[in-house]
Amino acid sequence: MEWMVVELSLEEQLAVETQARLVLSCPDSKEVARLCSTLIKQNAHQSKLLSQAVNHIAILECSTMYLIHLRRPWWKRIFLHH
Repeated sequence: MEWMVVELSLEEQLAVETQARLVLSCPDSKEVARLCSTLIKQNAHQSKLLSQAVNHIAILECSTMYLIHLRRPWWKRIFLHH
């Protein structure tokens, strides 16, 4: 499942690092706390969405494999188990 490997481009890595450093250097602790709270909620939502999407993809892949299996001649399904 190579599609699940996340590789950020150099530009994306630099953008993330820039944003992270801005937060670390922010003098307003209340603003940082609000940002942290928002990010925790957003992370929970995205984690659930990603989990549901991966499960849905797995179901679709299994269904596809099953349908391919059913289209094989009966004798191949019985004698050739791959």
